[in-house]
Amino acid sequence: MTVLRHVIESISPASGAHAEGARQNVAAAEAPLLTRLAGILGGAQHTARPRAARRTIVVCAGDHGTGDPGIALGASHPTVVAAHAIADGTAALAHIARSSQAPILIVDAGARESAAMPSSAIQLGRGPTHDLLAGPAMTVVDAALGLEAGIALAVSLADHGLDLLAIGALGVGAEVSSAALLGAALGAPPTGLGDAGAEAAGAHGAELAGSGAIEQLASLGGSETAVLAGLVLGAASMNIPTVLDGYATGAAALVAAAFAPAIRGYLIAAHVGAFTQPRILAHLGLQPIFEVGLGHGEGTGAAMVLPLVDQVAALVARG
Repeated sequence: MTVLRHVIESISPASGAHAEGARQNVAAAEAPLLTRLAGILGGAQHTARPRAARRTIVVCAGDHGTGDPGIALGASHPTVVAAHAIADGTAALAHIARSSQAPILIVDAGARESAAMPSSAIQLGRGPTHDLLAGPAMTVVDAALGLEAGIALAVSLADHGLDLLAIGALGVGAEVSSAALLGAALGAPPTGLGDAGAEAAGAHGAELAGSGAIEQLASLGGSETAVLAGLVLGAASMNIPTVLDGYATGAAALVAAAFAPAIRGYLIAAHVGAFTQPRILAHLGLQPIFEVGLGHGEGTGAAMVLPLVDQVAALVARG
């Protein structure tokens, strides 16, 4: 946990002065959305002239015990199918990433059918989690190792140059875990989700509201939640903003914020999302760039923010 503590202590609040300077540098365009985005980027990067050229999209896969089908699906598993579509370039995310000149990194943090995942996927996790409604989703050791793997990935990406990170997630059962982590963050069960299992998980999460962040992650999160939370924390410690996609990435942001509240200033919400995501964003105090739900959180929505970031950088460069 020494690495985690060091990273948390390295995260300073986003710079309000630089955020205002970035907003002023694009104000002449009279584009409120770009002005708001410039402020987030400038504050997170601690510069009035935010950069955008070096970016990476990380898609983290992890299956949850609550969604385990009970039989081996091999290459037909939904997580595997989605990962291969991204890897072979047929997924919507791949098309958007190409047009935005953003490389995609697929991380296998705990896919149920790991052997069938694309050969290009990086193995970082400790395997799929257990059913959080029947017991802890994973051990504290697994949760800590997942966090440290995400931090190590952030450092590795930054070593090659990184201005901006966009994240997505794949995995069965992530919606139930997101409800549980939201319940823990709120200290009350989220209702009106339209899913009995998720609402039961939310109530269970609310019971753990007084426990520490690592205990909540281990009890309620997924293997991909741990890696993504570490990735967000590591990026923020190096003044790199992260674009969130759907509720699985939102759940990781909740975990990261429980460790280091200052990371809120390093987060960009791509879209309002679905299921638990609107309430996650409200709790984190994030206003989405797009006021609609886009995709299922595999990274497509986050990638759609990249052209806007390019416009901000171009305006700043001309200013």
